[in-house]
Amino acid sequence: MTRIGTRKLYYLIKPSLEREGIKCGRDKLFALLKYEGMLVKKKRNYMRTTNSYHRFYKYPNLIKDIEINRAEQVWANYITYIRTSEGFIYLSLITDVYPKQIVGYQLSDNLKTINCIYALKTAIKNRKYPERSLIHHSDRGFQYCSPDYIETLESNHIDISMTTKHDPYENAVAERINGFPG
Repeated sequence: MTRIGTRKLYYLIKPSLEREGIKCGRDKLFALLKYEGMLVKKKRNYMRTTNSYHRFYKYPNLIKDIEINRAEQVWANYITYIRTSEGFIYLSLITDVYPKQIVGYQLSDNLKTINCIYALKTAIKNRKYPERSLIHHSDRGFQYCSPDYIETLESNHIDISMTTKHDPYENAVAERINGFPG
């Protein structure tokens, strides 16, 4: 039983330990197995879609203390993944924060910046109030910091905002709508 967990193992051997007069609680068994390098390694349940360790400029967080009270005031961007029988596919989403509505998306088999740009261009094309100021908020992933993505935002007069640290709460709307693992 090479993949049995420590809790289950403890409850299976507990009667034998008691019969032999051995005092060993669950926590002591955990410590012993850890010391001997025998704990089962946990598998990661998620795919990392954000790489913030890159050479591109990272913008400040413009939405930290603002009150969001209208549509097309703040868009949040997020990439999530979908597991299929053939591997992963990636979904780039742009969400209007006020109505919590997806306004742009792109599905792809890779994490290339161009897919995020396609989602952004779809959202821009469908704007109802293009004369209003708009803030684009995202994490600090390389896709959103790339010169091509930034140029698309700037040429459409969209202000750029990014999380300041690796904290899902700074991009909470996108995380909540799309489900965090990413």
